[in-house]
Amino acid sequence: MFRSVILASTALFSVSAMAADLGAKKPTPVAAVSNACKETKALPVDAFGFATGSDVADVGVWGAALDNVYVAGGKGGKTYGYTGTAQVSGSFFPCFEIGPYLTYTIAGFKPYGGIERQGTIMGAGVEMKYKLLGRAPHGIGLTFAVSPNAGAYNGFTIYGGHDSVFNNSYRLLADAELMKGKLFGALNLELFQSAYTNTVPGFRNLSQVNVRGALTSPVTDSLYVGAEASSQVAMTGMWLDGRFRAAAVYVGPTFFWAINDKFSLNGTWAYQVYGNDKSGPSRNLGTAVFPLHQARLKLAYAF
Repeated sequence: MFRSVILASTALFSVSAMAADLGAKKPTPVAAVSNACKETKALPVDAFGFATGSDVADVGVWGAALDNVYVAGGKGGKTYGYTGTAQVSGSFFPCFEIGPYLTYTIAGFKPYGGIERQGTIMGAGVEMKYKLLGRAPHGIGLTFAVSPNAGAYNGFTIYGGHDSVFNNSYRLLADAELMKGKLFGALNLELFQSAYTNTVPGFRNLSQVNVRGALTSPVTDSLYVGAEASSQVAMTGMWLDGRFRAAAVYVGPTFFWAINDKFSLNGTWAYQVYGNDKSGPSRNLGTAVFPLHQARLKLAYAF
């Protein structure tokens, strides 16, 4: 009966991690910044798909983006979800990037032969990223990101369907140049938290941990193509300290296209190759929490 709550959370989890990732090309850094921010060559943070690179905006560099995440396919019926995020992002201080954003999520589930249930979330948040290590001096880029946000859920629950929801994410973003000028890799460790004020007891607090790995290669100076794999686990409790909800493994292709000096477009599609929930492995995949398909399309603009 709380399926639309879970689906809305899943869609919002997918996009809350992306909030300050503009993906725009950066100018050559000046020499007066921290060693962590000195890069001989900028790597678009969006080049890896859902995974994120370690670069942060240079001081005074700002941009805007419209990020679209879609999910579909589930066990026992029709599952769908969409989250749109509009945000600006930039830097006032070396190695630090801040990005306020607005989000809108709609998600629904219709069991076979049953009644469709739908929910929405409207919210706002801010992502803060701090670069700890730079690829140029250390061989690996490493950034820590946190993204608190809050919103209002409206949809079907046994208590009338109106809830406040509070989310947060903690991410460790690493990337490296694996083959000089030819191949780049990224590894993300992600923890997402979601707290509802008035939903089913035992499911008010949800958490999810993801491990993402991605490879990408520049086909031209403006086009990157690659692939991503992720393992995702959902639990009750804010710190993965409750009951097991579900697990899923995804793989899929990625692309990043710098259309010109101002605009960039990136996208990815991830397909669930393994799914498991508390009832056991699903022959049809698409667990009760994780959708069969996850996709992203993002348009960014650099001021």
